[in-house]
Amino acid sequence: MLLVTLQSIIVLLYGGLFIYTWKSLSKGQPLNQLSTTAFFIAVICHGYLSYHLIDGGNGQNVGLFNIFCMTTWLAMCMVGWNLIKHQTHPLLLVSLPVAAISIVEAALFKSISPISLDGKPLNLLHVLSGIASMSILLLAALQSILVLYLDKGLRHHPAHIHRWLGPLQGMERYLVQLLTVGFVLMTISLVLVILLPQEQQSTQVLHKIILTSASWLVLAILMFGQYIRGWRGVFAAKWSLLGIFLLLLGYFGSKLVIEFLLVR
Repeated sequence: MLLVTLQSIIVLLYGGLFIYTWKSLSKGQPLNQLSTTAFFIAVICHGYLSYHLIDGGNGQNVGLFNIFCMTTWLAMCMVGWNLIKHQTHPLLLVSLPVAAISIVEAALFKSISPISLDGKPLNLLHVLSGIASMSILLLAALQSILVLYLDKGLRHHPAHIHRWLGPLQGMERYLVQLLTVGFVLMTISLVLVILLPQEQQSTQVLHKIILTSASWLVLAILMFGQYIRGWRGVFAAKWSLLGIFLLLLGYFGSKLVIEFLLVR
């Protein structure tokens, strides 16, 4: 009952903040202190809920929807940091609904039985770095959507572009930062898989390995192009969406197959 109440509060806070943010930014008004406070209260509750879902019993429950809930929590922490430092209000409009959906899914769908990661530091580091990389790359995907939206608006309806979106160059620079950090964490996670004992490597699903490797290759080429060739704008945003889509499909797709189709 406590979990259901907490989940309901978080969803209501995220939903209310989305509506308030949309109305405020549409009118060109800044967010007030009360809304910022409500945001951080929601994020704190979201973090407690994620901890309780994953590590609240005997062992760690790393089911599909629990991991998605943790992923969106880390993403919201990044949003909060950038909200304070860079005033990235537009990111709220795409991140708040995703975070709310993750809470609802964790409430509606039963997860797998807990496993124990005690005494398995490589496994724990692999899981943590993987979740962190997906969180940041999920933000990068949302930022890519904003870049594509702003670029299209500037080309076709520049008079209708809201000032709160900020300059395209600044949004592209923030996208590169997110991609860089996410790619580094993703690389660490993949290296840790190689270092895992042979019997634990064999549990990795084949299509997950293929899709994750393809995602890493796409993002590696994009990183090279951004820092060496100066790739930016629509081209970089579209390729980043492709790479991140492959990563999310590989991880969450494999867990969906294992937990709901194969019912392991």
